Formats: sequence, structure tokens, C-alpha cells
Amino acid sequence: MASKIWTKTLKLCGVIDVAALSASNFILSLFVIRELGDSSYAIYMNIFSLLMFLSTLQNAFLNTTLSVKYAKINDYQAKLNKASSLCYVTNVVYLIFVVPVFFLILKFNIFLIISVYLAFVFYLSRELFRAYNYVFDRRKLIVISALVSFMVTLLGLIALMLVDFKVVKLSYLYSVIALSGVIGLIILIYRCKFTVPSATEIKRTLNDIVDVGRWSSVGSLSTWAQNNSYTYLATLIVGLEATAALAICRLIIMPINLVASGIYMAEKPLWARLISSNKGLLKIKSKKIIFLMVVVVLLYSLAVLLALPFIESVLKVTINEWILLTWLLACLIQSFKFSNTNLLVVSEDFKYLALMGIKVSLLGVLLSTLLGFYFGALGIVIGFVLGELLHVFNTQIRIKNTVF
Repeated sequence: MASKIWTKTLKLCGVIDVAALSASNFILSLFVIRELGDSSYAIYMNIFSLLMFLSTLQNAFLNTTLSVKYAKINDYQAKLNKASSLCYVTNVVYLIFVVPVFFLILKFNIFLIISVYLAFVFYLSRELFRAYNYVFDRRKLIVISALVSFMVTLLGLIALMLVDFKVVKLSYLYSVIALSGVIGLIILIYRCKFTVPSATEIKRTLNDIVDVGRWSSVGSLSTWAQNNSYTYLATLIVGLEATAALAICRLIIMPINLVASGIYMAEKPLWARLISSNKGLLKIKSKKIIFLMVVVVLLYSLAVLLALPFIESVLKVTINEWILLTWLLACLIQSFKFSNTNLLVVSEDFKYLALMGIKVSLLGVLLSTLLGFYFGALGIVIGFVLGELLHVFNTQIRIKNTVF
């Protein structure tokens, strides 16, 4: 009985993984909103946007190479050697980022800068090794890592109950994030045997990374610009309070986005193998996941709207219902967008995604800017939704013409 439950748990690995991440982000954001105020939350969200920018770059160059290109390799040893070489190169890159940290220390709070750097490194490294373990189907480690990381974050915040909230700074929160990240990372690399790659292997790895990343990075960055421009637009056009208002509503819908990203991260290696061996099964799987995500978004939206008074009392804020409804609509549209994007990624149609992504993001940001001046924060989100609709329309046509 226990074995069957554990087997079913591993099948939901992607959901559990991102559910734990979502819960961690939620309680961290909740603490900042309640105890440090809107200004600190706006700073927190801008730092978070920078992390998502770096995560986007890593995903485009490294994670995609690992979970798409290397996942298609049938020979286990060859796959292992290439994956190990990529992980070695990645960790060298993390060390290089120490250089700008020294310059920032001279100008800003040393404890905040160091804690943010460590939080970033361990977060990105954990992201990489999550992809690594999905490629080699080591889901047990992923589940354990996610749950333990969440518990460390939770305990770190509970510890704050023993001190005066007035003395708590963002540097403490990022120290908690860093500690959670390093413990989760240790679990993910448990029993992994890495060898230092030869110069030839490193050269081949770099060629693979460039081959995948030259176009996937453009597409990923354009998507990032569209997904995160609202933060900076709100700050510039309306002010920090509008940024916080938008971010609070997006915080509420964050679990849906993270569940979707977790599902597609878990599915990507399998879809990469199916794209060349069984497109019929791939089509069925993609449709099932879209249906599942639509149902989840609708049920979640209903639950949020019914619980809105309770959420406002917990967060100690007044939530703009129209902004929240518009974000929920964006989630519904993204149920189709994420599936379409994943199909084009595993078919390695990076150039199309890049060029189309630039057009869509430029139009989306332009619409958000114009509507933001006239309708404030709500207009910025409406522009984002229109950009997402355009993305789904274009990718759906491409899939019909090239994939199936």
C-alpha cells in the first residue's frame, strides 16, 4: 500500500516540486508585505525579477540543452558525460558572478548583497540539478529536496517569532533562502558522481550550449520582458504602491503559474523523446495537460474569489478585484501558451520562438505602456493579457504547420 502511494507521489513529482516552491515564495512574500511594508515588498519583487531574469538565461542556454538536446541521447554513458560536463561549466559561471558582487559591496549593504548572491547561486544551481534529475528520472530526490527546502524556509521564518520584527531586514530573508537552497541542492546531487571534463568535452559542451542558446535565449528573454515588464512599468508610470498592488495580485495567482511550470519541466524530457518517436502520443499528452490546467485554473479562480475577504484580512491589504480577475484570465490563457511553447521547444524550433517572441513582447510592452498611462495598473495587466493571446494564436498556427 505504502509502495503504491509513493509511486503515485512520484508521478506528481512536478506538482509537488513547484507546490513546495510556491509555498516558500508565498510565505516569504507574505512576511515582507505584513511586516516590512509596501516599499520593502517592491524592492523584494524587483530583486526577484532580476533572479527570474538570470533564471531565464540559464534555462535558455543550460537547462534547455540538458532537458531537450541531451534527453534525446539514447546511450546512457554518453548522456551522463555530457550532462556532467554541462554542470561543471555552469558552476564555473556561478563563480564568475562573484566579481560584480565585490563592486556592489562597496556601495550597498554588505550583508544584503552577500545574502542575495548566495540565494541566487543556490537557487539557480538547484534549478539546474532539478532539470538534471528529471533527465535521469530521479524523481525521488526531487520530491525530497522540494519538501526539505520548504521546511527549512518555514522554520527560518518561524524563528523570527523569537525576535522583534522591527530589527528584521531583507538580508535575513535572503539568508533563509540561501540556506534552503544549499540544503535542497545537497539532496539533489546526492550520490551524483561528477568528473572534471577534458578540454575537448568542455569545448563540445560550449558548442552545444551556443547551438541551443543562440535562438532560445532570444525567445526566452523576449518572454521574460513581457512577463516582468509590468513591475518596472508600474514603478515608472504609477509608482511603488502600484507595483505592490500588481505584485500582490500576482502573488495570489503564483501557485497556478508554478504548478504549470513544474508540470512542463517534468514532462519536457519525455516530450523531447516522443517528438521523434511517437507524435500521436505526444499530441494526446499535450491535450490532456491543457485540459487539466484549464480545470485547475478555473477551480482555483473560484476558490480565490470566494476567499477574497479572508485573503485581504491575512495580507492586511485591499485587493483590486479587477486587477485580480485580469491576472486570473492571464493564467487561463497561459494554460495553452505553456503547452504550445513546450511543443516548439522540444521540436527545437528555437528560431521561430525567438523571432515571434520579440514581436509579441514588443507589442505587449507597448500596449501595457499605453494602457498604463490611461488606466493605471489595470491597463498594464490588460496589455500583458493581449500579448499572451497573441502568443497563443501564433504558436498554435506554427504547431499545426510544423509539429503535427
